[in-house]
Amino acid sequence: MFDSLMWQQIIVQFHFIRPLWLLVLIPFGIVIYLRWKQDSKNEWQEQLPKHLRSALTINDAGWKKQLPLKLLGVSMFVAIIVCAGPTWQREASPFGEDKAALLIVLDNSESMLQKDLAPNRLERSKQKIRDLIKQRQGGKTGLVVFSGSAHLAMPLTKDDSVFAPFLAAIQPDIMPVEGKNAETALPLIEPQLGAESVGTVLLITDGVNPATTDAFKSYFEKSRHQLLVLAAGNGDRASDNPMDLSSLKSLASKSNGSVVEVTIDDSDIKTLNSKIERHMQLNNESAMPWKDMGYFLLFPVSLLMLSWFRKGWLVKWCLVALIVFPSFYSTPTYAETVSLKAKTNEPVKEVTAWDKTTQWWMDLWLTPDQQGQWYFDKFEYLMAAKHYQEPLKKGIAYYYAGEYKLAHSAFLQVKTNLGIFNAANSLARQREYLAARDVYQLLLERDLESELKEKVENNLSIMQGIVDEVNRMSESQKGSTDGPEESFELGDDKPKTGDGADEKVDSALMKEEKLNANEILGSQELADKWLRRVEADPKYFLRAKFQLQLRAQSSGSQSSVSGSENSGEGK
Repeated sequence: MFDSLMWQQIIVQFHFIRPLWLLVLIPFGIVIYLRWKQDSKNEWQEQLPKHLRSALTINDAGWKKQLPLKLLGVSMFVAIIVCAGPTWQREASPFGEDKAALLIVLDNSESMLQKDLAPNRLERSKQKIRDLIKQRQGGKTGLVVFSGSAHLAMPLTKDDSVFAPFLAAIQPDIMPVEGKNAETALPLIEPQLGAESVGTVLLITDGVNPATTDAFKSYFEKSRHQLLVLAAGNGDRASDNPMDLSSLKSLASKSNGSVVEVTIDDSDIKTLNSKIERHMQLNNESAMPWKDMGYFLLFPVSLLMLSWFRKGWLVKWCLVALIVFPSFYSTPTYAETVSLKAKTNEPVKEVTAWDKTTQWWMDLWLTPDQQGQWYFDKFEYLMAAKHYQEPLKKGIAYYYAGEYKLAHSAFLQVKTNLGIFNAANSLARQREYLAARDVYQLLLERDLESELKEKVENNLSIMQGIVDEVNRMSESQKGSTDGPEESFELGDDKPKTGDGADEKVDSALMKEEKLNANEILGSQELADKWLRRVEADPKYFLRAKFQLQLRAQSSGSQSSVSGSENSGEGK
């Protein structure tokens, strides 16, 4: 769908990649003109009187006059335009370097806890941020939160895994000052987006005051950045603090931005992402080549050429055009990474008609197990496992493919000593050392063949050694933590690597310590302890970080004021 930004981009950046092809229009126009004159003039008709000519001859009139030549002229004209390469946008970077930078300014005040958007406005806004980051696919994104003061929660980054936990930790209780002053975020925009580049500021809030509107208007009148506003709220539901949509529209209008209301689907995210990318394409220079947009015109050219197969419609010229013009183009060729390793985790792909035909042909001549062996001999272990029906062979193929959980499930279906032994090996590969050790011990209680018994004893000694080493490490690290807040238990989905040790927590360690920022930063030991605690919950980190930022801002303001007073006294 062509929106206003798309039309603006086409008007501003439209040009031809190969403009010299347009010179062909000159001889082409001359040829068409001469051919038109030649077909219009019939010498034998000129010998007839005018009053007899119309009665004795049959001529097409109006739009049908010399229709084949007209269609030839139109199709060749479009073909020349295709060769010239019309374009108005650049190719997307395969590494995401040309993605538009986005700084999200999120309202973290108490009003964002209203429940007109389930579960509340803040949580729904964070959900929309996650969806937008996923839609951008590697674009740089930063996060600023504000209430009575604004603070940088996350600088521009492409790493979604780093961004996610800090976004989840955003809550009003981590803010050092209560209120709703979005204008305090304006000084943080330039350090992140830069003055030279072009980016987008996404303001997510449920309303602004007149002072905020005036501040944003003054800032964006001089800035190259774009302002987008995501209105967080639902006007159709009653709320103690309803969303002020009119103030947001006024803010966007005066700041040359636009407002997007939160929707139940992802249409709001698609709209935001489209506006972000279009603004970057419209203003930023890029090292990527221009995208040839002329290929879409080949479809109308092909339709026009179909008419030439009618009797007397220049069939020969049509065939020449079909043969000659495609020779000027070649499909893009890209280098592919060649791996010398066996393909283990293949991406899910759509089954094509060719795959079905190939499978049908193999089913005519080979059993499923034979097909699995064929793939196994070609080192395509995952495909072999999919075709094997015998559980033992299927498990071995999954094991070679590195799919140890699937291999474990297959080996359990064998229900023989060899199957249980292989199942234990799969557990060991998943670092389930305790479970693997117990299975090996269980096998030794059975009557095993000498060769299998030797393998079980060997693997049991290895597993016991690993478990003992893990237990020694756990014992040596006992008491080195800061108490219960820094310890955690393995969940059901975590590998069990050791027996563990009984922890005895001294009551002195349970004493709560309250440290200020200066004490934390003044001692490396305290800083390390604090950082280990932060890893468990980023909320503590953000709360302390915002306090430090506020203190730095306050001290900077006081220094500037005292500097002004001193300079005044000097005068």
